[in-house]
Amino acid sequence: MKRSLRRKIEAASNETWNPSRDYPRGQVTVVVSFPENAFPDAPRWCPGPGFEVTAGAGADYAWLRDNPDGTSTAVVAGVGPKERPAADGGPWTEPEVWTATAPTGCTFMDSNALWDKPHRITWLLDEPKAVIHREPYAGHPAATMHEYWETFEQRWGFIPGRMSRGRYPFADHRRFVVLHAEPGWDNLPNEVELLNTTLLLARKFGGTPRVYGYDPQRRTTRDPLETVTDLTLRGIVKRLGLTSR
Repeated sequence: MKRSLRRKIEAASNETWNPSRDYPRGQVTVVVSFPENAFPDAPRWCPGPGFEVTAGAGADYAWLRDNPDGTSTAVVAGVGPKERPAADGGPWTEPEVWTATAPTGCTFMDSNALWDKPHRITWLLDEPKAVIHREPYAGHPAATMHEYWETFEQRWGFIPGRMSRGRYPFADHRRFVVLHAEPGWDNLPNEVELLNTTLLLARKFGGTPRVYGYDPQRRTTRDPLETVTDLTLRGIVKRLGLTSR
């Protein structure tokens, strides 16, 4: 695997390598997708049938479901008091899990809003048609799941993502990680660090790497997520001591 992967990374990098240009040159992205059994100890939780993850894909913390009666139900785990302290007139000192049902199309009841600012679900306190249920976050299954992935990130430097919708080639919900290198810059990971990191993760978790070069016309690498720049590789290299410098 190492020899083949090195050739692919070098070929992708060389496509846009031009020493006379500062930017961009030599950019390359590797997407490593992991099999379903890659993380057997990871706890799982979902609010119920029909819910789709809308935020925190990987360490999920927001879900949305459209209901047959013209309403939608959103669930957000870990909503903190700082988001809207005591707006309902009662004390609020600890994070909570919010389950809210409101008319479909209501503010913050769509996937885009929940992806960007899911904790704004608290603004539904001003929606007279919203039905809100609040419960403690501590001890909740979602909190257990988040704790696992936080520990994982401290160990490995990343949390494997997961796309819940079919807009990318990850519609089967497999977890993945995006590793982006820009060899032309001294302060960013280079192709050697990209190779070593990819090999480590592929061998440790049974991942399948795919290499993508830079597309000057789109100004992104050709990976399905159209990566312009990404700091995940830098975090992994630093955490695992894989630097080649």
